[in-house]
Amino acid sequence: MKKIVPFSKDIVFNTDVSMINSISLEHTLKLNKNNNIEGEFIISGDYKDNNLINSEPFIYNLPFNIELDSKYKTDNIKIEIDDFNYDLINKNTLVININVLLNDIEELEELEVLEDNDNIETLREIEDVPSIINEISLDEDNYINYHIHIYRENDNIDSIIKKYKISKEELEEYNDLSNVTIGSKIIVPSND
Repeated sequence: MKKIVPFSKDIVFNTDVSMINSISLEHTLKLNKNNNIEGEFIISGDYKDNNLINSEPFIYNLPFNIELDSKYKTDNIKIEIDDFNYDLINKNTLVININVLLNDIEELEELEVLEDNDNIETLREIEDVPSIINEISLDEDNYINYHIHIYRENDNIDSIIKKYKISKEELEEYNDLSNVTIGSKIIVPSND
């Protein structure tokens, strides 16, 4: 059996965007032992600003966490992306729509035991639960914005730290600063 779980998120850019040049989707979704599917969608690409001259890269990590109803057997489940689309709805907001496909999910035949004076009186099937999902957590403010800074001739680590208003320790969490050369891409977490 297959089930689709829709996911939608608005990504707000810090600058005006005239067009999206490229965009890609990766994910780290997996089933954990508590029957939760959790992980992140990683949206990356580049866009043109309003001047239509400069292309700016972007990367966003969007957390995803759902709890599957206990009526489903998940031993053979395969988690895939069924559909991914996006729309630039205004000068700085990108709407992301993703359909997560849960393939090879099986519905258990649940039985309820009714007892009467220590005797099993009857067994009956429990009615279908209306949804595959008990709880979906889409915290609006729980995603991380990253900038990708291309190291130029006049750059140094201190100027990058000052420009993006972060600490050296934060920058080191995402980059090996001992091997930075001209043209290197430096991932800069945003404090926005």
